[in-house]
Amino acid sequence: GLDILANLGIDLRGCRSSMETCVQETKYLLSVYTDDEILNTRQMTDPTMIMAMKFLGKLELGMAQMMPGSAPRVMQRIIQLSLLHGMSPVSPIGFVHLGSYMAKLGDISE
Repeated sequence: GLDILANLGIDLRGCRSSMETCVQETKYLLSVYTDDEILNTRQMTDPTMIMAMKFLGKLELGMAQMMPGSAPRVMQRIIQLSLLHGMSPVSPIGFVHLGSYMAKLGDISE
């Protein structure tokens, strides 16, 4: 999975950010967008990014079970790519997992 993503231009290897760090970085990334801007983000059309997002979605679900410490980084990349390249059917997975991690950290006010 990670090798395929690397071939698509997305490298997740070597990142050891904690869940807290990934959540804070992702919240900061989202802070420059309004809810309406996020909801009205264009649709992803780049076939390479669509393929990468499919792999990230499958990876997120598997990593949450097998390597929970790495799963927040996958969530972060899903959201980053969605904001940069447009929303895909996989994008909600990233946002749902962000909400889940925020709840785990006790940050349910946002």
